[in-house]
Amino acid sequence: MTPQEMLAREAIRYTLELYNRAADTAHYALHHQVFHPDALFEVQGKGELKGPDTIIAMLHPAAEQRGAFEKGNFQRHNLTTTMIEFAGPDSAQVVTYIIVVTELGIDHSGRYDDEFVRSGDRWLIMRRHATMEWARPDSRFTRWLGQATPVESSGE
Repeated sequence: MTPQEMLAREAIRYTLELYNRAADTAHYALHHQVFHPDALFEVQGKGELKGPDTIIAMLHPAAEQRGAFEKGNFQRHNLTTTMIEFAGPDSAQVVTYIIVVTELGIDHSGRYDDEFVRSGDRWLIMRRHATMEWARPDSRFTRWLGQATPVESSGE
């Protein structure tokens, strides 16, 4: 692994962390710093959205629907395994597993399947497919997303 690849990996991790910090603190304007201007975003079969403004316009009302702004509610995205595979000097395929904790405890888990691109000295999300693979029966997220989508084992 080259020093340049190591720096790129850390830049990608920073973008992943910033995305989750923005969601956890309901500071959705920060998402302008993580998505490429032509980014595509799909969450759990809700359709594909293009561009940061459209993505943010979906995220804020979704947070209201799941009760994110109600007193006593909180969420914390915990990133677990992140696999970064470079497709070229300016692009990478990234799979990240997440566990989300709320005031209820472990709320749901899932994954981000991302395509990142280099943009200046940053790495931005060009395409994201987010999937909730498991949720507790009383998860607030199922109010918005519906039921979790279990991933079938490939046997590998």
